[in-house]
Amino acid sequence: MSYRSYLNRKILKNNFNFIPLIILIVTVLVCLAFNVKNKATNSYIMDAKDNIRQGKQALQDSQNDLKRKRLTVSDRKLDLANIANEKKDIKINQTIIRLSHQHQWRAAYQQKIRQIQEDLTVAQASKGSGSGLINAMKRDRLIYQDLASKSLEKQDDDFPTQGIGYSVWVSKTILPYLLVLAITFVLVQVYGDAFEGKLNKNKLLPISKVTITTQNILSGSFFAIVLWLLTELTAVIAGTVVSGIGALNYPYLSYAIGSGKILLQNISKLILPSLILQGLAIVFIVEITYFIVTLVRNRLAALFVILLLTLGLILVTTVVEPLQRIAAFLPTTYINGISIVSGQYGHAIANSQISFATGVITLLIGIVGLYGFTLVMNTKLKKF
Repeated sequence: MSYRSYLNRKILKNNFNFIPLIILIVTVLVCLAFNVKNKATNSYIMDAKDNIRQGKQALQDSQNDLKRKRLTVSDRKLDLANIANEKKDIKINQTIIRLSHQHQWRAAYQQKIRQIQEDLTVAQASKGSGSGLINAMKRDRLIYQDLASKSLEKQDDDFPTQGIGYSVWVSKTILPYLLVLAITFVLVQVYGDAFEGKLNKNKLLPISKVTITTQNILSGSFFAIVLWLLTELTAVIAGTVVSGIGALNYPYLSYAIGSGKILLQNISKLILPSLILQGLAIVFIVEITYFIVTLVRNRLAALFVILLLTLGLILVTTVVEPLQRIAAFLPTTYINGISIVSGQYGHAIANSQISFATGVITLLIGIVGLYGFTLVMNTKLKKF
């Protein structure tokens, strides 16, 4: 039996190593349930219903005021104009709901675009409207225009439930944190078995240190990637069962690298590049886990250092300005692949260097460099 087969068996035979997979799957299913629940209360249809309710109340108030007050001719004309506008808004929202229930998405979105355009015109004419509100309206208009052209049902960007959209959401929201934690937690145990105190038991094996190092990294990478793909597959299947598979040409909010201009990309164009970045980042995390365990030779201390260098960096990079400036050259940045290729991450921390190309180069250099450094440590230094 080869050393690699021995490592794979050691990972698979320990039932404890399946706990992170179970936790990831349960988390994916629980989050989907929350998304389904939130979808019912956070959608453009619910917004339309709220607008109808508020419009009817405003209409009733305006009509009562018109009856109770003695008004000048100009005030009466203004109140009558407000009543007409409120009736028109109610009718538009009712039309949006009716067309959506009939799955006439294009017609429903055309009404929604008309409504947004009217609100945008008012906001742009008002001195009190901030740029944030105006940009949000322009973004919503752009999304509905794209959906109308494709006649696709709108998914809640914050709470998607369809298979493809939900798996992308999981990749962006859950995996950069829980997956890293699961990988390091399992591999620290697996790699730590080679040490009895400060003694490296692998030295006693009739195998070269290069082979031992390479096989440890390959086995760890295989385990981590399988864990990752099983989690993603669970998200796709669960979302498909609940709400359907979704559409590969569904628009995903993105930002142009450099200019920061808002644009929409088909989700199909983002999936493969994001998977490449996330896969390479996972291999880097496996390597750094093996390197730290070999260096520290204490499981608890190694776990602390690894989480500080991986999960810690992932979390603090978004808030610590000095790290934001060098984020493009930190391999851990690219574990959130979908945010990188969509430009959302770079836009959020104002770093235009962060891109797919920079990520691939950074990760390959990090993987090769760390592998080489680990080999030198294991083969040239007597202590190891």
